[in-house]
Amino acid sequence: MTATSMPTLRPLGIGELLDQSIRLYRRNFLSFIGIIAVVQIPLGLLQFGLSLVTLQTGPLFGPSGRGASDASQLSPLYFASLASTVLVAVVQLILVQGVATAAMTRAVADNYLGTPTGFSAAYRRIGRAWLPLIGTLFLAAVVGVLLTIWFLVPCVGWATGLGLLAFYGAVIVPMVAPIVVLEGKRGWPAVHRAWDLARRRFWPLVGFVTLILIFNLIVIGGPNLVIQTVFQVLINRQVAGGAAGLGVASVIVQSLVSLIFSLLYVPLQLIAFTLLYFDLRVRTEGLDLAMLTQDAAAGAEAVVAGQAPEPERGGLVTGRDLGNFFLLSLGLGGIYAVLIGAIFVLAALVGLALGGAGVG
Repeated sequence: MTATSMPTLRPLGIGELLDQSIRLYRRNFLSFIGIIAVVQIPLGLLQFGLSLVTLQTGPLFGPSGRGASDASQLSPLYFASLASTVLVAVVQLILVQGVATAAMTRAVADNYLGTPTGFSAAYRRIGRAWLPLIGTLFLAAVVGVLLTIWFLVPCVGWATGLGLLAFYGAVIVPMVAPIVVLEGKRGWPAVHRAWDLARRRFWPLVGFVTLILIFNLIVIGGPNLVIQTVFQVLINRQVAGGAAGLGVASVIVQSLVSLIFSLLYVPLQLIAFTLLYFDLRVRTEGLDLAMLTQDAAAGAEAVVAGQAPEPERGGLVTGRDLGNFFLLSLGLGGIYAVLIGAIFVLAALVGLALGGAGVG
């Protein structure tokens, strides 16, 4: 890897962050897809095969396709496939969330900072960074459980818990990977560091993550919804035996489509959060000025790690933070109420339409 001049960084708006993420993705499309695909495709296909075996031998169809009334009638293959599915999920957590995510974060950071890094170089350069990343993500999951308990606390927990959990899961946890891989922090200091960075720009990050989630719903949820609707119409027109076959076909098609489109979406999500990490550091810690004042021979990587401050001391959650969580909880609750109301109205309209058609 050759040394390059220090890149020029500047604060970016939400639209610019998305634009830069897409541009970086397009320039490195094959290598970025390859970093994720090399582990996700084999594991995804294996998990798909095990799910298909579980479906074919489970209570719905039974060992002979006629359904099983109790556990004693289920095939041993059913229980073996369930255990294998759990094992594959654990391996997938390690390889995808750990190794592939670390390599992808490294590749994105290098290419964004002016050092072209491809598929093989990304995996070589992470070393054992994936180990602390897995450990930190596990700790983050434990913290998420504790925050869920906070949600159950009367009054203050009820008022702020929903917003706190949403912000933590959608913003803080994805921000852990850049901090572990690029700064070398691990465990609680990495989670604390992610929290310190993110809460400084609470509402812009909420807006940015909302756009990312909407994009996820369009790219992954949209095709699956269309497929599910088509198969449901076909199932409703079939007799019992044909409906069972169409149900299996629906699971197969939806699983394959989800695998394909997730391969397109996951790299973009990791790119977006890595660039968001740099933008937060530029805005709140002057990383752009540090790049300009440091010797180019030191390398951008050393500047990023060397200029990273320790987590802030003092109150972990301030009154302002609680206020933000309260407002976010209100917003999410309002969106949920609107969606439920829309579903009831739609169901009523469909019922009236069907009733009118029956009378006619």
